[in-house]
Amino acid sequence: ITTQIRSIKKITPSQAGPPNHLPPITNLSFLYLKAFQITGGIEKVNRTLMKALWEMQQQGKLQVLAASPYSTMTDARYFPENQLLGFGGQRWRFMFRMLINPPKTDVLLVGHINLAPAALLFRLRYPRMRMIVIAHGLEVWNELKGLKKWMLRSADQIISVSEFTKNTMVALQGLNPQKIVVLPNCLDPYFELPRDFHKPDYLLQRYGLQAGQKVLLTISRLNIQDGYKGYDNVLASIPALLEEYPDLQYILAGKYDDAEKERVDTIIQRLGIEKHVHIPGFIPDAELADHYRLADAFVMPSKMEGFGMVFIEAMACGTPAIGGNQDGSPEALRPGILGYTTNPDDVGEITRTIQTVLRNPKDARELQAKTLEIFGYEGYRERLAQEMQLNTIEPSKPMLQDA
Repeated sequence: ITTQIRSIKKITPSQAGPPNHLPPITNLSFLYLKAFQITGGIEKVNRTLMKALWEMQQQGKLQVLAASPYSTMTDARYFPENQLLGFGGQRWRFMFRMLINPPKTDVLLVGHINLAPAALLFRLRYPRMRMIVIAHGLEVWNELKGLKKWMLRSADQIISVSEFTKNTMVALQGLNPQKIVVLPNCLDPYFELPRDFHKPDYLLQRYGLQAGQKVLLTISRLNIQDGYKGYDNVLASIPALLEEYPDLQYILAGKYDDAEKERVDTIIQRLGIEKHVHIPGFIPDAELADHYRLADAFVMPSKMEGFGMVFIEAMACGTPAIGGNQDGSPEALRPGILGYTTNPDDVGEITRTIQTVLRNPKDARELQAKTLEIFGYEGYRERLAQEMQLNTIEPSKPMLQDA
């Protein structure tokens, strides 16, 4: 592999000339991990990106094929299933296919750094292709080695979801900042936007609440290995908040593992706030917007967010959002315009920020409108096309006959 990488260095982005002189895109292959099986942040980004690429094909700007070692299906609203090469978790079969017969590709869009081995196989087959890599956050915040380092340095362009991630990559990976463009994530085009901002009756009944009660909400994976989402410090802030809001309720939602649930329960018991905390587990997509509407504030003072999709979802539902100030969260929250930031390590500051939000409620409809203006799907799609230089591309020949 080392010898092969050295041979690839003969055709590097710096030698190929600036992006403005690249030939028109004809065939684009999008490599991704998962998009439709689960509903995490990266998966939401992938399916929104696939919808944008599919619409670009319909506009005659490119011909796109998606390939995933895990997926076997798509949602037709986002992307046609007959343009997906999915391998259902058979990773070696996926890699073998990319080795012996990768799709004809002029541009390779790589959706995650973990797909570097497959990207190498494409580069070996199509040494003059243009390679674009998407950087989400945590996965590129440590110094990388081997194929992952090669892919970032060999990429013609890197799309970063935040300035924070861009600056971190430049510092740790030794990258040229000029080849990194920042394209913030957007709201899923099919996210159900509320028109009524009252708290849903069925959720008030489910959690035993009254319409006037103050409710805090966090939606996050509760994993014993993750220690950065900040809900420990939200729990620690509740005793002080109860002095002003004695009937305050905190809903800590999201899929959890047993070890983390036990640890969180211990914290709740130690603080004596058992009557004020609900841990309902996974929230289905159909109830997501309603849970945001139920809350008076969405609070997740994380320290390791590349961007923070949940923040823009909450604000699109008219719910004020609070996040940490030490990662990419401020770029989703836009403090002073949309949401609020706080020191994720300072329980006192978290408490004061929550008090500020509860004492000074925002107009829900206005917050929704501002959020959509900044993070709407249409603007994202146009920015993506602009950054990838697809605006003048002629219709291309189908790739599926080569697949």
